[in-house]
Amino acid sequence: MLDGRTVSLVMPCRNEASFLEVLIDEIPDFFDEIICVSNKSTDDTVEVGTRIQERVPRFKMLQDNRTVNGIGYGYAHMTGIDAAESDIIVCADSDGTYPVEDVPRLWHMMQDKDISFVSCTRYPDKQIPAKLQLGVRALNIEIALLYGLRIHDSLSGMWIFTKDVVAQLHLTEGDWNLSPQIKLNAYEALGTKFKELKITQKMRYGETKQNYFKTGLRHLFWIARNRFVKRNGIQPCD
Repeated sequence: MLDGRTVSLVMPCRNEASFLEVLIDEIPDFFDEIICVSNKSTDDTVEVGTRIQERVPRFKMLQDNRTVNGIGYGYAHMTGIDAAESDIIVCADSDGTYPVEDVPRLWHMMQDKDISFVSCTRYPDKQIPAKLQLGVRALNIEIALLYGLRIHDSLSGMWIFTKDVVAQLHLTEGDWNLSPQIKLNAYEALGTKFKELKITQKMRYGETKQNYFKTGLRHLFWIARNRFVKRNGIQPCD
């Protein structure tokens, strides 16, 4: 718990069996609930998660195997968020790169600044490869031009928000595009109660599941299309 409020951690995962137990054992005690959602895992991720669930009461292993073009990152997040029961919801990738131990510091900043939704920015950070920084910067510029939102990290995979704003997020994107969607929808719905706060990325467990160039292009087109359909009063497709 944090300041009398319960906290849930939601993590999408695919083929994380080799390090999932180590990762879960490292998660701080202030998390009352840990929800891991497997999407199309072909290794023993679900079996390992089931074993962890038997010995760790706060841990839940769920599955959502829906995909868009083979990717189900967004669907896994949506399932985990819907299942979360705590007052505060934290989302982070299950590769260990995001510093979930920083949540108390970030939460206290949220309270001080009256923030309901935080997107945790990894930038600026000279340790992150230049080509990744360049790609994110391009998406940041597109978002600033189309939406008027100045953001440092359009693709951050760590977010902290209060449960009472979930209904306002209107999440629909089942693939990687959930990452820009959740930020844009939170900004649109919450205004000044949406903010970025700085974190420092850590070393990854396992290998990335992304083709950065292909994913970046899909983000580029989705961000533009999303703005177009909203501007013209057309409802985005689920």
